[in-house]
Amino acid sequence: MKNATFLFLFIWLFWSCSISDADEETSIIEVVEETPNVEVTPEEETEEEDRWANFVHSSMTIQPYYYPTSEIEYVTDTNGTLEGNIVEGNRLVFYYYEAAGEKVDTITGERLADSGYLIEFLFAIDSDKTEFKLEKENFSAAFAKYKLKSNYPAQGYYNVTDGIIEGEKISDTEWKITANIIWTIPADEDHEDILHDFELSSNFIPAPQE
Repeated sequence: MKNATFLFLFIWLFWSCSISDADEETSIIEVVEETPNVEVTPEEETEEEDRWANFVHSSMTIQPYYYPTSEIEYVTDTNGTLEGNIVEGNRLVFYYYEAAGEKVDTITGERLADSGYLIEFLFAIDSDKTEFKLEKENFSAAFAKYKLKSNYPAQGYYNVTDGIIEGEKISDTEWKITANIIWTIPADEDHEDILHDFELSSNFIPAPQE
């Protein structure tokens, strides 16, 4: 009887060990909240207002005149600057004058120093012409020159070296003149030839009588 009891106890212990609950594996799931990709648009850079656009010339004078029975006389002044004069003669002289005052800011009233300028353009043709066309080879005989006066270091009259000047008498008192020319500051020890262009389209009238 004791043996039977011992056997029963042994079987019970063996059965208890074999059916003991196995540790369940616990699945750990990490949930990460996804942040949506948000495209950040930087603020657009506002263009700075171009303050120079507010500056305009305080005055502008344009005089397209012609002088019958005249000539062009060029002289060099005491500073070595070439100057031109219109004197009595037997040719027809065309003289274009343009002068602008210093620029002024239309908002603040500020003046821009040395921003004014003065230009002159003149040439002569035979007095019996009613139309003409001058090209590079004709400029010397026509005494064609261009003058600049501004804050630019070079001043005075300079030769017209290339381009075309055309004219037509459109009435008893009026000429239509067009020009597309190159004028040249000659080379010196500091620079080579400096070329500038100039375009003109204007009606010329007789110069006022002094």
